[in-house]
Amino acid sequence: MKNCRFCGETIAEQDEICANCGYNPQTDTMTTGFVKKNRKTDKRQNMVSPGIKSFARWGMVIVILSLGFKYQSKVGDIIWKMRNLALGDKAAKSGKTSAKASPSVPAKLIDVRSYTAPADKANGQDRKIEGVFYDPKGKSYVLINGHLVSEKESFGNMVIQKINSDSVEALEDGKQLILRVHQ
Repeated sequence: MKNCRFCGETIAEQDEICANCGYNPQTDTMTTGFVKKNRKTDKRQNMVSPGIKSFARWGMVIVILSLGFKYQSKVGDIIWKMRNLALGDKAAKSGKTSAKASPSVPAKLIDVRSYTAPADKANGQDRKIEGVFYDPKGKSYVLINGHLVSEKESFGNMVIQKINSDSVEALEDGKQLILRVHQ
């Protein structure tokens, strides 16, 4: 029997190195890549107390319930899809009829271009810009005396050249006009 010079453990005669730290007394060196052998441990050291287990269970229940409340619409959709799959075509057909009751298609906007102002105002000098529908990436519109006009379209004897967010550039009888939005 020898004692380890580093950790003080006893080294058995049949062992070449210390089982605790990997010291080799024959070469007086430490073994590289040494992995400590597992010793039998008391089962009580690895046990978690019942209070901690109960706390963890209740914590998981609270987290699951709170996520369920947060995402209840998505969970409901998943449950209905699973129900429809389980019941087959009968449930899917009944689901389609309920979809008609609550349409998912957004309502269409009213086409304001169908509204026309009286002819004397449209062609007269009393031009009133009532609003600008400006879209820098798409097609912009201007509402003049109740008529919706886009760029490169004519209104009376003037041609709308460019629509800005707060003004309209137009050409009338060869003159360049800048019309501002009427407040």
